[in-house]
Amino acid sequence: MANRFSFTNLIESVSKLISEEREKREKLTPLQQAHQSEIENSVIVLAAAVVRCNNNFTTETEKHFQDYLEQQFGAVRKRQRLKHITNHIEIGTEPFTKIACKELKLLTTYHSRVNIVHFLFGIAASDDFINPKELRCLQRISGYLDVTTDDFQLVRETFAAKHNPYILLGVEEGVSIEKVKSAYRKMILKYHPDKVKNKASEADAARKFREIQRAYEIISKQLSS
Repeated sequence: MANRFSFTNLIESVSKLISEEREKREKLTPLQQAHQSEIENSVIVLAAAVVRCNNNFTTETEKHFQDYLEQQFGAVRKRQRLKHITNHIEIGTEPFTKIACKELKLLTTYHSRVNIVHFLFGIAASDDFINPKELRCLQRISGYLDVTTDDFQLVRETFAAKHNPYILLGVEEGVSIEKVKSAYRKMILKYHPDKVKNKASEADAARKFREIQRAYEIISKQLSS
């Protein structure tokens, strides 16, 4: 009886959220609905432009993408959003990138555009460390959106500490390969999935383990070049 009651409450809660979202969208005027749709489509184009820098639309990237759009525009168009970004990843985003930025400048506030740049940094960082090609793309989009250099740098710095391979391994740039290897071995032992006893932490440990391996590969490549 208790399980049925809990399940019923869950269904009712979800139905209520869907109804509230529907009511919220229905209250918008046709012009507001059209503008909201244009903003959403423009954001999707920019997200695809960042993904195309390495063509790696991972599960983590999709989750970050869907969570942001659901938060901003509601949860009623998940399939359409996924189809939209997939199409743009396949066929390309030029010249749509400039057009999307122009639309966003017309329809959104400056604060919203900075928020979009923050979201796009999250897209770039969700599959790996932010690489130079992704950074150049983010800088270009930020310029198209008329986001100031100071605000762009501020957003970049919020991601730097978390998504810098040197910081992840706990070493400074310019250290010897021996110190990098030593730090790598310590981190691997600490975060190896076999060492984790808590089942709930296995997924996080596995993700951290992959990040450590990738960080080591990036730094080793840089030091050997």
